[in-house]
Amino acid sequence: MKRILLLGSGILTAGVIAFLLTGGTYTLGNLSLVLVWAIAGMGMVIIIGNTGQLSLGHAAFMAIGAYSTATFTELIPGVYGGMLLGTLVGLLIATVFALLIGLPALRLRGYYLAIATIAFGVGMEQAIRAMPFPNPVYNIPHILSFTRSGPIRDVATFVLMTVLFLLFYAIGLVILKSPFGVKFRMIRDSQVAARSYGTNLAANKLQAFIVSAIFCALAGSMYAVTQGVIQPVTFGLMAAIDLLLIIIIGGAILLEGGLIGAFIIVGLPALVLEELVPPGSLTLIYGILLIIFVIALPSGIATELYVIWNRKLQAPYMAGLRFLHRLKPVKGNLAETLEGKQMHYVEQGEGPVLLYIHGNTGSHQWFREVMVVPGYRTVAIDLMNFGRSDRIETTDNIDIYADHVAAFIDQLGIGSCYVAGHSFGGAVAISLAIRYPQKVRRMLLIDSAPIDGLPLGDDSEARIEALRRHYGVLKSAIGKVMGSRSKDRRLHSLLTKEALLMKREAYFNHALALSEFDYRESAAEFNTPTLVIRGSLDPLISDDQARRTADALGAELRIFENISHALIIEDPEAFKRLVVNFDMNEGK
Repeated sequence: MKRILLLGSGILTAGVIAFLLTGGTYTLGNLSLVLVWAIAGMGMVIIIGNTGQLSLGHAAFMAIGAYSTATFTELIPGVYGGMLLGTLVGLLIATVFALLIGLPALRLRGYYLAIATIAFGVGMEQAIRAMPFPNPVYNIPHILSFTRSGPIRDVATFVLMTVLFLLFYAIGLVILKSPFGVKFRMIRDSQVAARSYGTNLAANKLQAFIVSAIFCALAGSMYAVTQGVIQPVTFGLMAAIDLLLIIIIGGAILLEGGLIGAFIIVGLPALVLEELVPPGSLTLIYGILLIIFVIALPSGIATELYVIWNRKLQAPYMAGLRFLHRLKPVKGNLAETLEGKQMHYVEQGEGPVLLYIHGNTGSHQWFREVMVVPGYRTVAIDLMNFGRSDRIETTDNIDIYADHVAAFIDQLGIGSCYVAGHSFGGAVAISLAIRYPQKVRRMLLIDSAPIDGLPLGDDSEARIEALRRHYGVLKSAIGKVMGSRSKDRRLHSLLTKEALLMKREAYFNHALALSEFDYRESAAEFNTPTLVIRGSLDPLISDDQARRTADALGAELRIFENISHALIIEDPEAFKRLVVNFDMNEGK
């Protein structure tokens, strides 16, 4: 949804800027035409860029949509009844032709498929010329014919085309992210591999052909009811070449390529080039542009921008987010620990202290919904190198983190407290409870790192580096840990930005420290009452790992059904009840 809103905002902003610069609505009319061709361009992205089928006949589907809408609008009384029926019939006819042409043609590949589809496009143009109705077709009712021709209609048409484009953009996203889209890309990358996977090549190619034909047919219908005049040459061979140019220049992989390419191929000639270049020279300019883009940007503008964003701009983007988030005022206090370092914490309530220790990439914010526990003084800290606490040089030694927590307990004069450690914080809590038993009277481990360590996988370094360098990857990882609460966008965004505050060197070093963590021998004489809890859907800690931790500590293991890695935010009320009930139990 965010991607759709950003794209929509960009289109509307471009319209406002164009209106202000030109002082009229002629430019908005041209931008509406760009959006019409962009819808067809998205159809080409699906069939060529994502399925790998080189079709040069899709302009014929635009013609089918345009002429169907124009014909039914004239034949049926009432503008909108005929317009709607004509559009639907156009989509149906386009689907039928896609089936008829696709079944035999999609057995071909590469240039052979291109030649076959060109023949279909040229044949459709000639068939329309032979039809017993006027060509060109003039005075097609406008889609907003109830409004008077003028600035208001131009503005309303631009807004309507923006909405329609975004609707089909959203449909395209759903298709490409669905299993169908995955199969399309498998066919594009390797038909042999796709067949080995069990993909029905013919069926999936045909599905892509039909979907792209529907996009183009709708674009043709919108062309007819926004431009008011159509003729066969509009959807002839040059139109097919224009559609190909749109995705070559704009980018054939991403749907945004259809919009960018349509703006360059359709919008620039109407907005700029017709005033600057001699008549008849646009074809030469297109050829020059094609050569330039094939050499300089072979993947197209949208794809190259996507690569630049993900490879070059993520670091400054994350740095900016980190800087802005750090500026936001946060409630809490600072307490001195070791070597003059300051640890940030928040507290609430009165009674025995319940000390919360967060996990990796976390902060005290992970406990924001469990701070009110009747009868307890809850204290949630930011470990050193996290959140608003000071940075220390050591990032690969869990015992050092525990030492700072012990110093924090002494500084506040807490004495022996009830400790709840989550994930990485569970390892810190284990170190604290075993090495400073007088400071921990009871311990609760929430999806804790295993007592015998968390091994690194073969791809751990690459995955951790992706977390450190890409905000989207980091946000996705936080969402998986949040489980069902990942749908809470505000909380998801907050916890992701809190993750940015962790010291960058700690990303890999914490994973290394957890892989070397092993307190099984030290726990031999451990007798602090402990409860280990795990979510049944936890993607990080297995049931066997949680059970080994519980056995080594002589603790009870409880499994919470339908919970991922964070009971504290997925079901805070259940967590608070557990805290109280466990503390009331005098046994271990």
